Amino acid sequence: MKLRSFAGFVGPSVFLMLALLALPMVMTAVLSVRNCALEMELVTLQQTGPFGAHEVTTQRAKVDASGQAVQTCEWVGLAYYRKVLGLEEAAAGAPGAAGAPGAVPSQAGEPTEFFSALRFTLLYIAATTPFVLGGGLALALAMNRVTQRLKAVFIAASLLPFIITPVVGALAIKWLFRDNGLVPHVLGGMGIQVFWMAQAWSAQLLVILYGIWHVLPFAFIVFYAGLQGVPQDALEAATIDGASNWQKLRYVTLPHLMPLVVFVLMMHLMDAYRVFEPVMVLTQGAFTTSVQYLTYHVLLQEDNPYKASAASVLTIVGIALLLIPLLRKTWREQRQGH
Repeated sequence: MKLRSFAGFVGPSVFLMLALLALPMVMTAVLSVRNCALEMELVTLQQTGPFGAHEVTTQRAKVDASGQAVQTCEWVGLAYYRKVLGLEEAAAGAPGAAGAPGAVPSQAGEPTEFFSALRFTLLYIAATTPFVLGGGLALALAMNRVTQRLKAVFIAASLLPFIITPVVGALAIKWLFRDNGLVPHVLGGMGIQVFWMAQAWSAQLLVILYGIWHVLPFAFIVFYAGLQGVPQDALEAATIDGASNWQKLRYVTLPHLMPLVVFVLMMHLMDAYRVFEPVMVLTQGAFTTSVQYLTYHVLLQEDNPYKASAASVLTIVGIALLLIPLLRKTWREQRQGH
């Protein structure tokens, strides 16, 4: 392929990736190491009321000649990263004195926020990954044995959880397990009473169950597509040699599907580390939180885009650390293949 043709083929994709991914990531990284604050000034205003006119001194933001508010920005380095990580010495070592434009406000009880979110995020990944991979493969193997007439119906039904919008799916789970929902009603008839939304362990369990239910169809359809390419002559040869179904699965089917297993694992790790919708809908951060929800909380509740940018960069770093072993393994296999 000529260079011009290749550039024309991949150029639009590269441009979109730079515009939608690379540029926002760079801007986020820049925001995470600086702090901007409005310059304030004292002004005296004349107010007129029922009892006469009087002067009031108040504070307002300075404006320039064009009427825009004047901001002062300072380089704060890793101060916001230390705040997100909950390092107590960040309050004393952060650039800027209290009340200055470069000051980084501290909050009580913050040292455990990030690590609490990270702990549940890693728990979510560890709990959902085996079920996504194993369940998806099991469904694909079972579907491969179903008659052709029933395959279309089963595939369409199994894809519904993946097609449904994450927020809608999380709301459906919430309505099923709320105190007056169907599941507590059925369990109550058996003498089992569980308040799913009022306890930490049950709320976390619901988030994990939602993650498995939502992502399992994706793994299933990828593995099912991969099974259609398994060499039939190799399976027939293994059958002639007396191999059992387990041996054919282990020595023929799984090696063929291994690149797809790595692909599904990488996609799931990236999505699972950024779990947000079920935490937001099911718990609102009351009993459990995630790394992505922490970023949302900092941005909306604390109204601090600079600290939220630092949390976003840490999220990207966490995803990269999870993917590095898989990327190195894939690179070595490709290198050995050549």
